[in-house]
Amino acid sequence: MVKEQAYYKDGVHKTIYESHAWRTVENSMQFTVPLIHPSFKILDVGSGPGTITIDYGKYVPDGSVIGVEPTSELIEVANSKKVEAGNPQNVSFQLGSIYKLPFEDNSFDLVVAHQVVVHLEDPVAALKELRRVTKSNGYVAVKDADLKAGVIYPESYEKFFDLYIQGKCSGGSFTDPIAGRRLKEKALNAGYLPSNLELSSSVWTVANAQEREMWATMFLNRLRYSQELFSPDENKNKELKKLAIEMWEKWAKEDSGFLSFMNVELLYKK
Repeated sequence: MVKEQAYYKDGVHKTIYESHAWRTVENSMQFTVPLIHPSFKILDVGSGPGTITIDYGKYVPDGSVIGVEPTSELIEVANSKKVEAGNPQNVSFQLGSIYKLPFEDNSFDLVVAHQVVVHLEDPVAALKELRRVTKSNGYVAVKDADLKAGVIYPESYEKFFDLYIQGKCSGGSFTDPIAGRRLKEKALNAGYLPSNLELSSSVWTVANAQEREMWATMFLNRLRYSQELFSPDENKNKELKKLAIEMWEKWAKEDSGFLSFMNVELLYKK
C-alpha cells in the first residue's frame, strides 16, 4: 500500500511548510490563470500551508476553491492562513488523499497539484485520480521541479548543491530528482491523451541580496530544525548537515550568488 503522506514522513514541521508559504498563484501557477472563469470550481491537491489555494479564491468570486491534504496538522495551518487572509468564504480545506479523493467523478473545472507529484510513491495512480475528478472539458494542471536541472553559482558551490538534492531524495523519500522531465511520461502512463497535453516550463530565479537571504534562510531553518535526513547513519547525517549549513550561510553573502530551479508545467484538457 502506498504512503498517503510521503513528503512529511517524519512529521509536519513548521520549518518545512513555512518554506512553502511564499507561493502564490502568480509566482507558482501563473500558467493556469488564462483558463480560469469567475465561476470555476477549483481543487488544489496537496495544498500544504494553503497560500496558493487561498490566492485562487480571488480569481473565482462566483466559484469555489478546495484545498486537500492528508494531514490534519496542515489543514489547521491552512485554515489559520485563511483567517489571516481575511477568511474568504469561497475557500475551504479538507482532509483527503491524492490516491482516493473524496469527490465524485467530473466535479471540478480545474484540478491543480503544485510540487506534489514529484514527491509521490505512485505518481501514475495520483495523476489518474486528478483526471477522474476533473469535469469533461475541464483541466488538470501539474507543476513539478526538475531538481537536477537546477543551477547554482559560483561553481565552487555545485558539490554542495548536489548535496542538497541528495538530501531531498534520500532517507526513505520518494522525491524524484528529475520529476519535471518525466512528468509527460507519467501522464501518458496514466492514460492522458497526447493530443490533449500541453507542456511548458518556467524558472524560479534567485539573484539579488534579498532573494538570496530569503531562500538561504528557508533552507537553513529546515536543516537546523526539521528531521530531514541526508544519511541514515547518524554521524554522517550530522556531518553532511553541518556542511550544508555552512554552504548556505556563505552563499547568501556572495554578491555574485545565483540560483535557479527549472519547473515543468503540464496542462491537460479532459
